[in-house]
Amino acid sequence: MDDRPVIWDRANRKHIEKDHPERGITVAEVEEAMTDATRQEVPDPERDGYWLARGRTAAGRRLFVAWVEYRGGRYPVHAHVIGRRGR
Repeated sequence: MDDRPVIWDRANRKHIEKDHPERGITVAEVEEAMTDATRQEVPDPERDGYWLARGRTAAGRRLFVAWVEYRGGRYPVHAHVIGRRGR
């Protein structure tokens, strides 16, 4: 698992929290899922340079997060809640 820091800037904060308010996901929850000791991380088989992670927040919410390597860390580019079917 990759334990480099999670990198945030105005663009990805806006995308996670403001562009998709219907998802109700916060930056803090993405950080929690990306640092969850039991998370699963794999390279995205469809997009070079992208990684996919599944992890839990402190409240137990399951999140899927896509991220790319950026400035020595992990830059989240997408997040959604994992439903009962695992998607």
